[in-house]
Amino acid sequence: MAAGAGRPATTPVAFTGPVDPEPADLAAYYGKAVAWTTCDDDARFECGTVAVPVDYKRPGGARTSIALRRLVASGPGKRIGSLFINPGGPGGSGIEFADAAPDFFDDAVRERYDVVGFDPRGMGQSDPVDCLTDADLDAMYAADPTPDTPAERDAARRAPAERNRRCLVRGGALAARMGTEFVARDLDILRSAVGDERLNYYGVSYGTMIGAVYADFLTSRVGLMVLDSAVLPDAVEEDVPSPQEVDAAARGWADDFDDVVDDFATECGSSVECPLGKDTATVSRTLVAFLDRLDRQPLETDYDSLPRLTEGWATTAIGWGLTRPDTWPDLVDALDTAVNDGDGTDLAAFAMEMVERNEDGTYAGGATARGHLLVTCSDWPQSPWDSVVPSRDVLDNHPLWARLNGPSTPQCDGWTGVRRQTLLVGADVPTPVLVIGNDGDRTTPIENTRALAGEIVRSRFVTVSAEGHGAYGNDNDCADAVVDDYLAHSRAPEDDFVCGA
Repeated sequence: MAAGAGRPATTPVAFTGPVDPEPADLAAYYGKAVAWTTCDDDARFECGTVAVPVDYKRPGGARTSIALRRLVASGPGKRIGSLFINPGGPGGSGIEFADAAPDFFDDAVRERYDVVGFDPRGMGQSDPVDCLTDADLDAMYAADPTPDTPAERDAARRAPAERNRRCLVRGGALAARMGTEFVARDLDILRSAVGDERLNYYGVSYGTMIGAVYADFLTSRVGLMVLDSAVLPDAVEEDVPSPQEVDAAARGWADDFDDVVDDFATECGSSVECPLGKDTATVSRTLVAFLDRLDRQPLETDYDSLPRLTEGWATTAIGWGLTRPDTWPDLVDALDTAVNDGDGTDLAAFAMEMVERNEDGTYAGGATARGHLLVTCSDWPQSPWDSVVPSRDVLDNHPLWARLNGPSTPQCDGWTGVRRQTLLVGADVPTPVLVIGNDGDRTTPIENTRALAGEIVRSRFVTVSAEGHGAYGNDNDCADAVVDDYLAHSRAPEDDFVCGA
């Protein structure tokens, strides 16, 4: 394993050999050029839409539109083609990601590519799926995470299946076909619509799954592809775990969670005394006691649409906030007001911001949550692990984790939409795909990124000695140089290189 703070040795990427023909049964969709127009909200970008079939088994049936935003290459004479981008989620907006492209991508990349973001089917500015109502989303986030009585437990058990049934009735054929396999096939039509022979792609987090499935389905069409901080697509059928296996896994998850809480507590007291406690143990006890009080007596807020901060809304705020270190100062302030002053307004506001809820009780039309559940239920088969309950010993030893991530009813109960068929992804790609990740990434562990690299033949795997989610654009000069050199100059790094701290 090579290591260093500078650049790795590289080899040129050359594309040889034929590409598979575009499918004749989809001739009505392929090769239809995008009618680009200047975007109304920002003249730097061009906007357009592309039609794709709702159901690829019935291409003559219903259609849906995919919205695109393009930042035209700054060096026309050096242009390679288009670089499609996806920020993950699932359900994250590629349109919003494209807005950040002028600052996110290096000048050398932007002069060689039209950077193209897209909102996946049913999301954001693409034809949105009318499936989960504002009331459905409120019920999800307000759900009691610690049901104590038989009536509460029965309500918690029934809620997901009832919500999913209503969603599929409202959303129809498109709601039932939101999985990554459909998005990957849509992406190939988008590739054709911009006139590229091969797909050039940068995907981060869940965006890596789109790229991996595309490479599995359309191997000969893979161009320069960067998969940053990978979600491992594998979903093998599993046996019912033993109690010992459940506890071992739960301890691992809880230990990882406790590490995040430790970082949060350290950050909380880094400049002034932390209002939640002097150390990690005290912070954890403070939050557990706070959530238990809310379970008995919610706090009042100043919002007419959310007049009470319940335990469910508080766990939504804390759970989402802990995954985003950039929000920790705001989360601490909101918790201080709620825990120490008995006012739930600021923590309710924080929770609403995390889930893209407006003060009037409506959710943003492109709110990630509207599509996140649909993609998750489509992509991951139900598993015996979905409803396992660790022993009381594990729950008692990790009380904050137990309240935020403990036993719950599987959120995809009752889902009858189209499920992913390819549960083991692999691809014999002729040219090297770049797979990269941070060894301190707690959202998508480096082990998963390494495993995905092992499933793509001839991939080049790079480990970055850094914290945070996403290796590129995360203030690591080595990681940025590796990706820039690959995309802008078609040079692949040596495999198993480590970017030193």
